[in-house]
Amino acid sequence: MVSPVPLATYEAQRATLALLLATLAWGCSFTWAKAGGAALNQAAGLPPGALLGPLLLLTWRFTLAGVLWLLCFPAARRGWTWRSVGRAALLGCLLCLGLTVQMLGLDRTSEAVNAFLTSLAVVFVPLIMLGVLRRPPPLAMWCAVLLATVGVWLMTGATPTGFGGGEGLGLACALFFAVHMIALGELGQRDSPWRLAAGQFLSVGLGAGSSCLLLDYDLSMLLPARQWQLMTSAGVWLDGLLLVGVSTMLAFGLMFYFQPVLDPTRAALLYLAEPVFAALFAYIVAGRGLSVLALSGAVLLVMANGLAELLARRGA
Repeated sequence: MVSPVPLATYEAQRATLALLLATLAWGCSFTWAKAGGAALNQAAGLPPGALLGPLLLLTWRFTLAGVLWLLCFPAARRGWTWRSVGRAALLGCLLCLGLTVQMLGLDRTSEAVNAFLTSLAVVFVPLIMLGVLRRPPPLAMWCAVLLATVGVWLMTGATPTGFGGGEGLGLACALFFAVHMIALGELGQRDSPWRLAAGQFLSVGLGAGSSCLLLDYDLSMLLPARQWQLMTSAGVWLDGLLLVGVSTMLAFGLMFYFQPVLDPTRAALLYLAEPVFAALFAYIVAGRGLSVLALSGAVLLVMANGLAELLARRGA
């Protein structure tokens, strides 16, 4: 007779699969976000690499996701308190800071270095849990963290280029993401995931939109009629819809709902599957393959998650 799977183990397995699905959606989003931001800059008559396009896309992506989330899920509209508002605003602020700083850092350093530094959230999470919460992960989990860090280094092809402003922003991004993961693990157990998701979406949209006002551009571009023209232009609207539906509502919705079930360090390791999925998506869509070193890094990332899963099942 087969013994039933303990409820806690079953919930952890469901959460693991859900977060892997979220990383798959995020892995696909790189192509859509890059193309959408570039198309927005072109439609606005701005030079390639201008910050306004990506920030506008981030604003509309999360604002529309928040509105649609409230319309689609009645549970997101019920039971709001000032504490719920505060929790959602705090989490949304951390997420917005991480996303914004990531874009600023990408503009000042290489994509490889930025991707590697952002991934260091997997190191910051257990360090913060040890130093602030006094809840260190199991010693064996550090082996998985180290293995995953080396894997990301190989996958991104990051090489030493000195430490400047872009590298500092990359580390700040990793820190914001790490704090957000830990805060979500703590606050997500005290409130409804439906409310927290809506609040975080709207907070990110508001924060990104406010950032647009600080940029040195013609403010007439932010008028409603001009915004409608830009967001519905060719090369923008389809990528925007994919980002809203797949990479935000689906991916972040799964993250907000299921991550509190898992230890934050375990969740951070799962999120490192994102570059693997991104590389696979780029290969399928654009035929861009991986080098031998990058393939080795992908193997190490899979091994790190396999090790973490084995440790979790054994209760290590």
